[in-house]
Amino acid sequence: MKISWLSRPISTPWLAAALIAPSLALAQMPEGESAKVDYQLSYRSALSGYEAYKEQSVQPWKAANDKVGEIGGWRTYAKEIRQTAPTTGQDQPAQGHDAHHGGKQ
Repeated sequence: MKISWLSRPISTPWLAAALIAPSLALAQMPEGESAKVDYQLSYRSALSGYEAYKEQSVQPWKAANDKVGEIGGWRTYAKEIRQTAPTTGQDQPAQGHDAHHGGKQ
């Protein structure tokens, strides 16, 4: 399909003017007192709260495993997470991952 008015050399300047005119209207600055705007600029770095890495003491793996065993193992950690889980609108705890696998609720 050939658009005849676009292929004519006379229509090209009119097409260019039609495309440029709206952008010229937006580029004009207001006159008078409204032209002066007093902005209060401030800068806060995204890294202002950054804490440098600190070397942590490493304990023997056997002592770490014994400590977890004293606490109650991974099941204790899972219960803590379940107790602090977000609730739904009906004052019931949100179902965890094991709920759709037939796990205990």
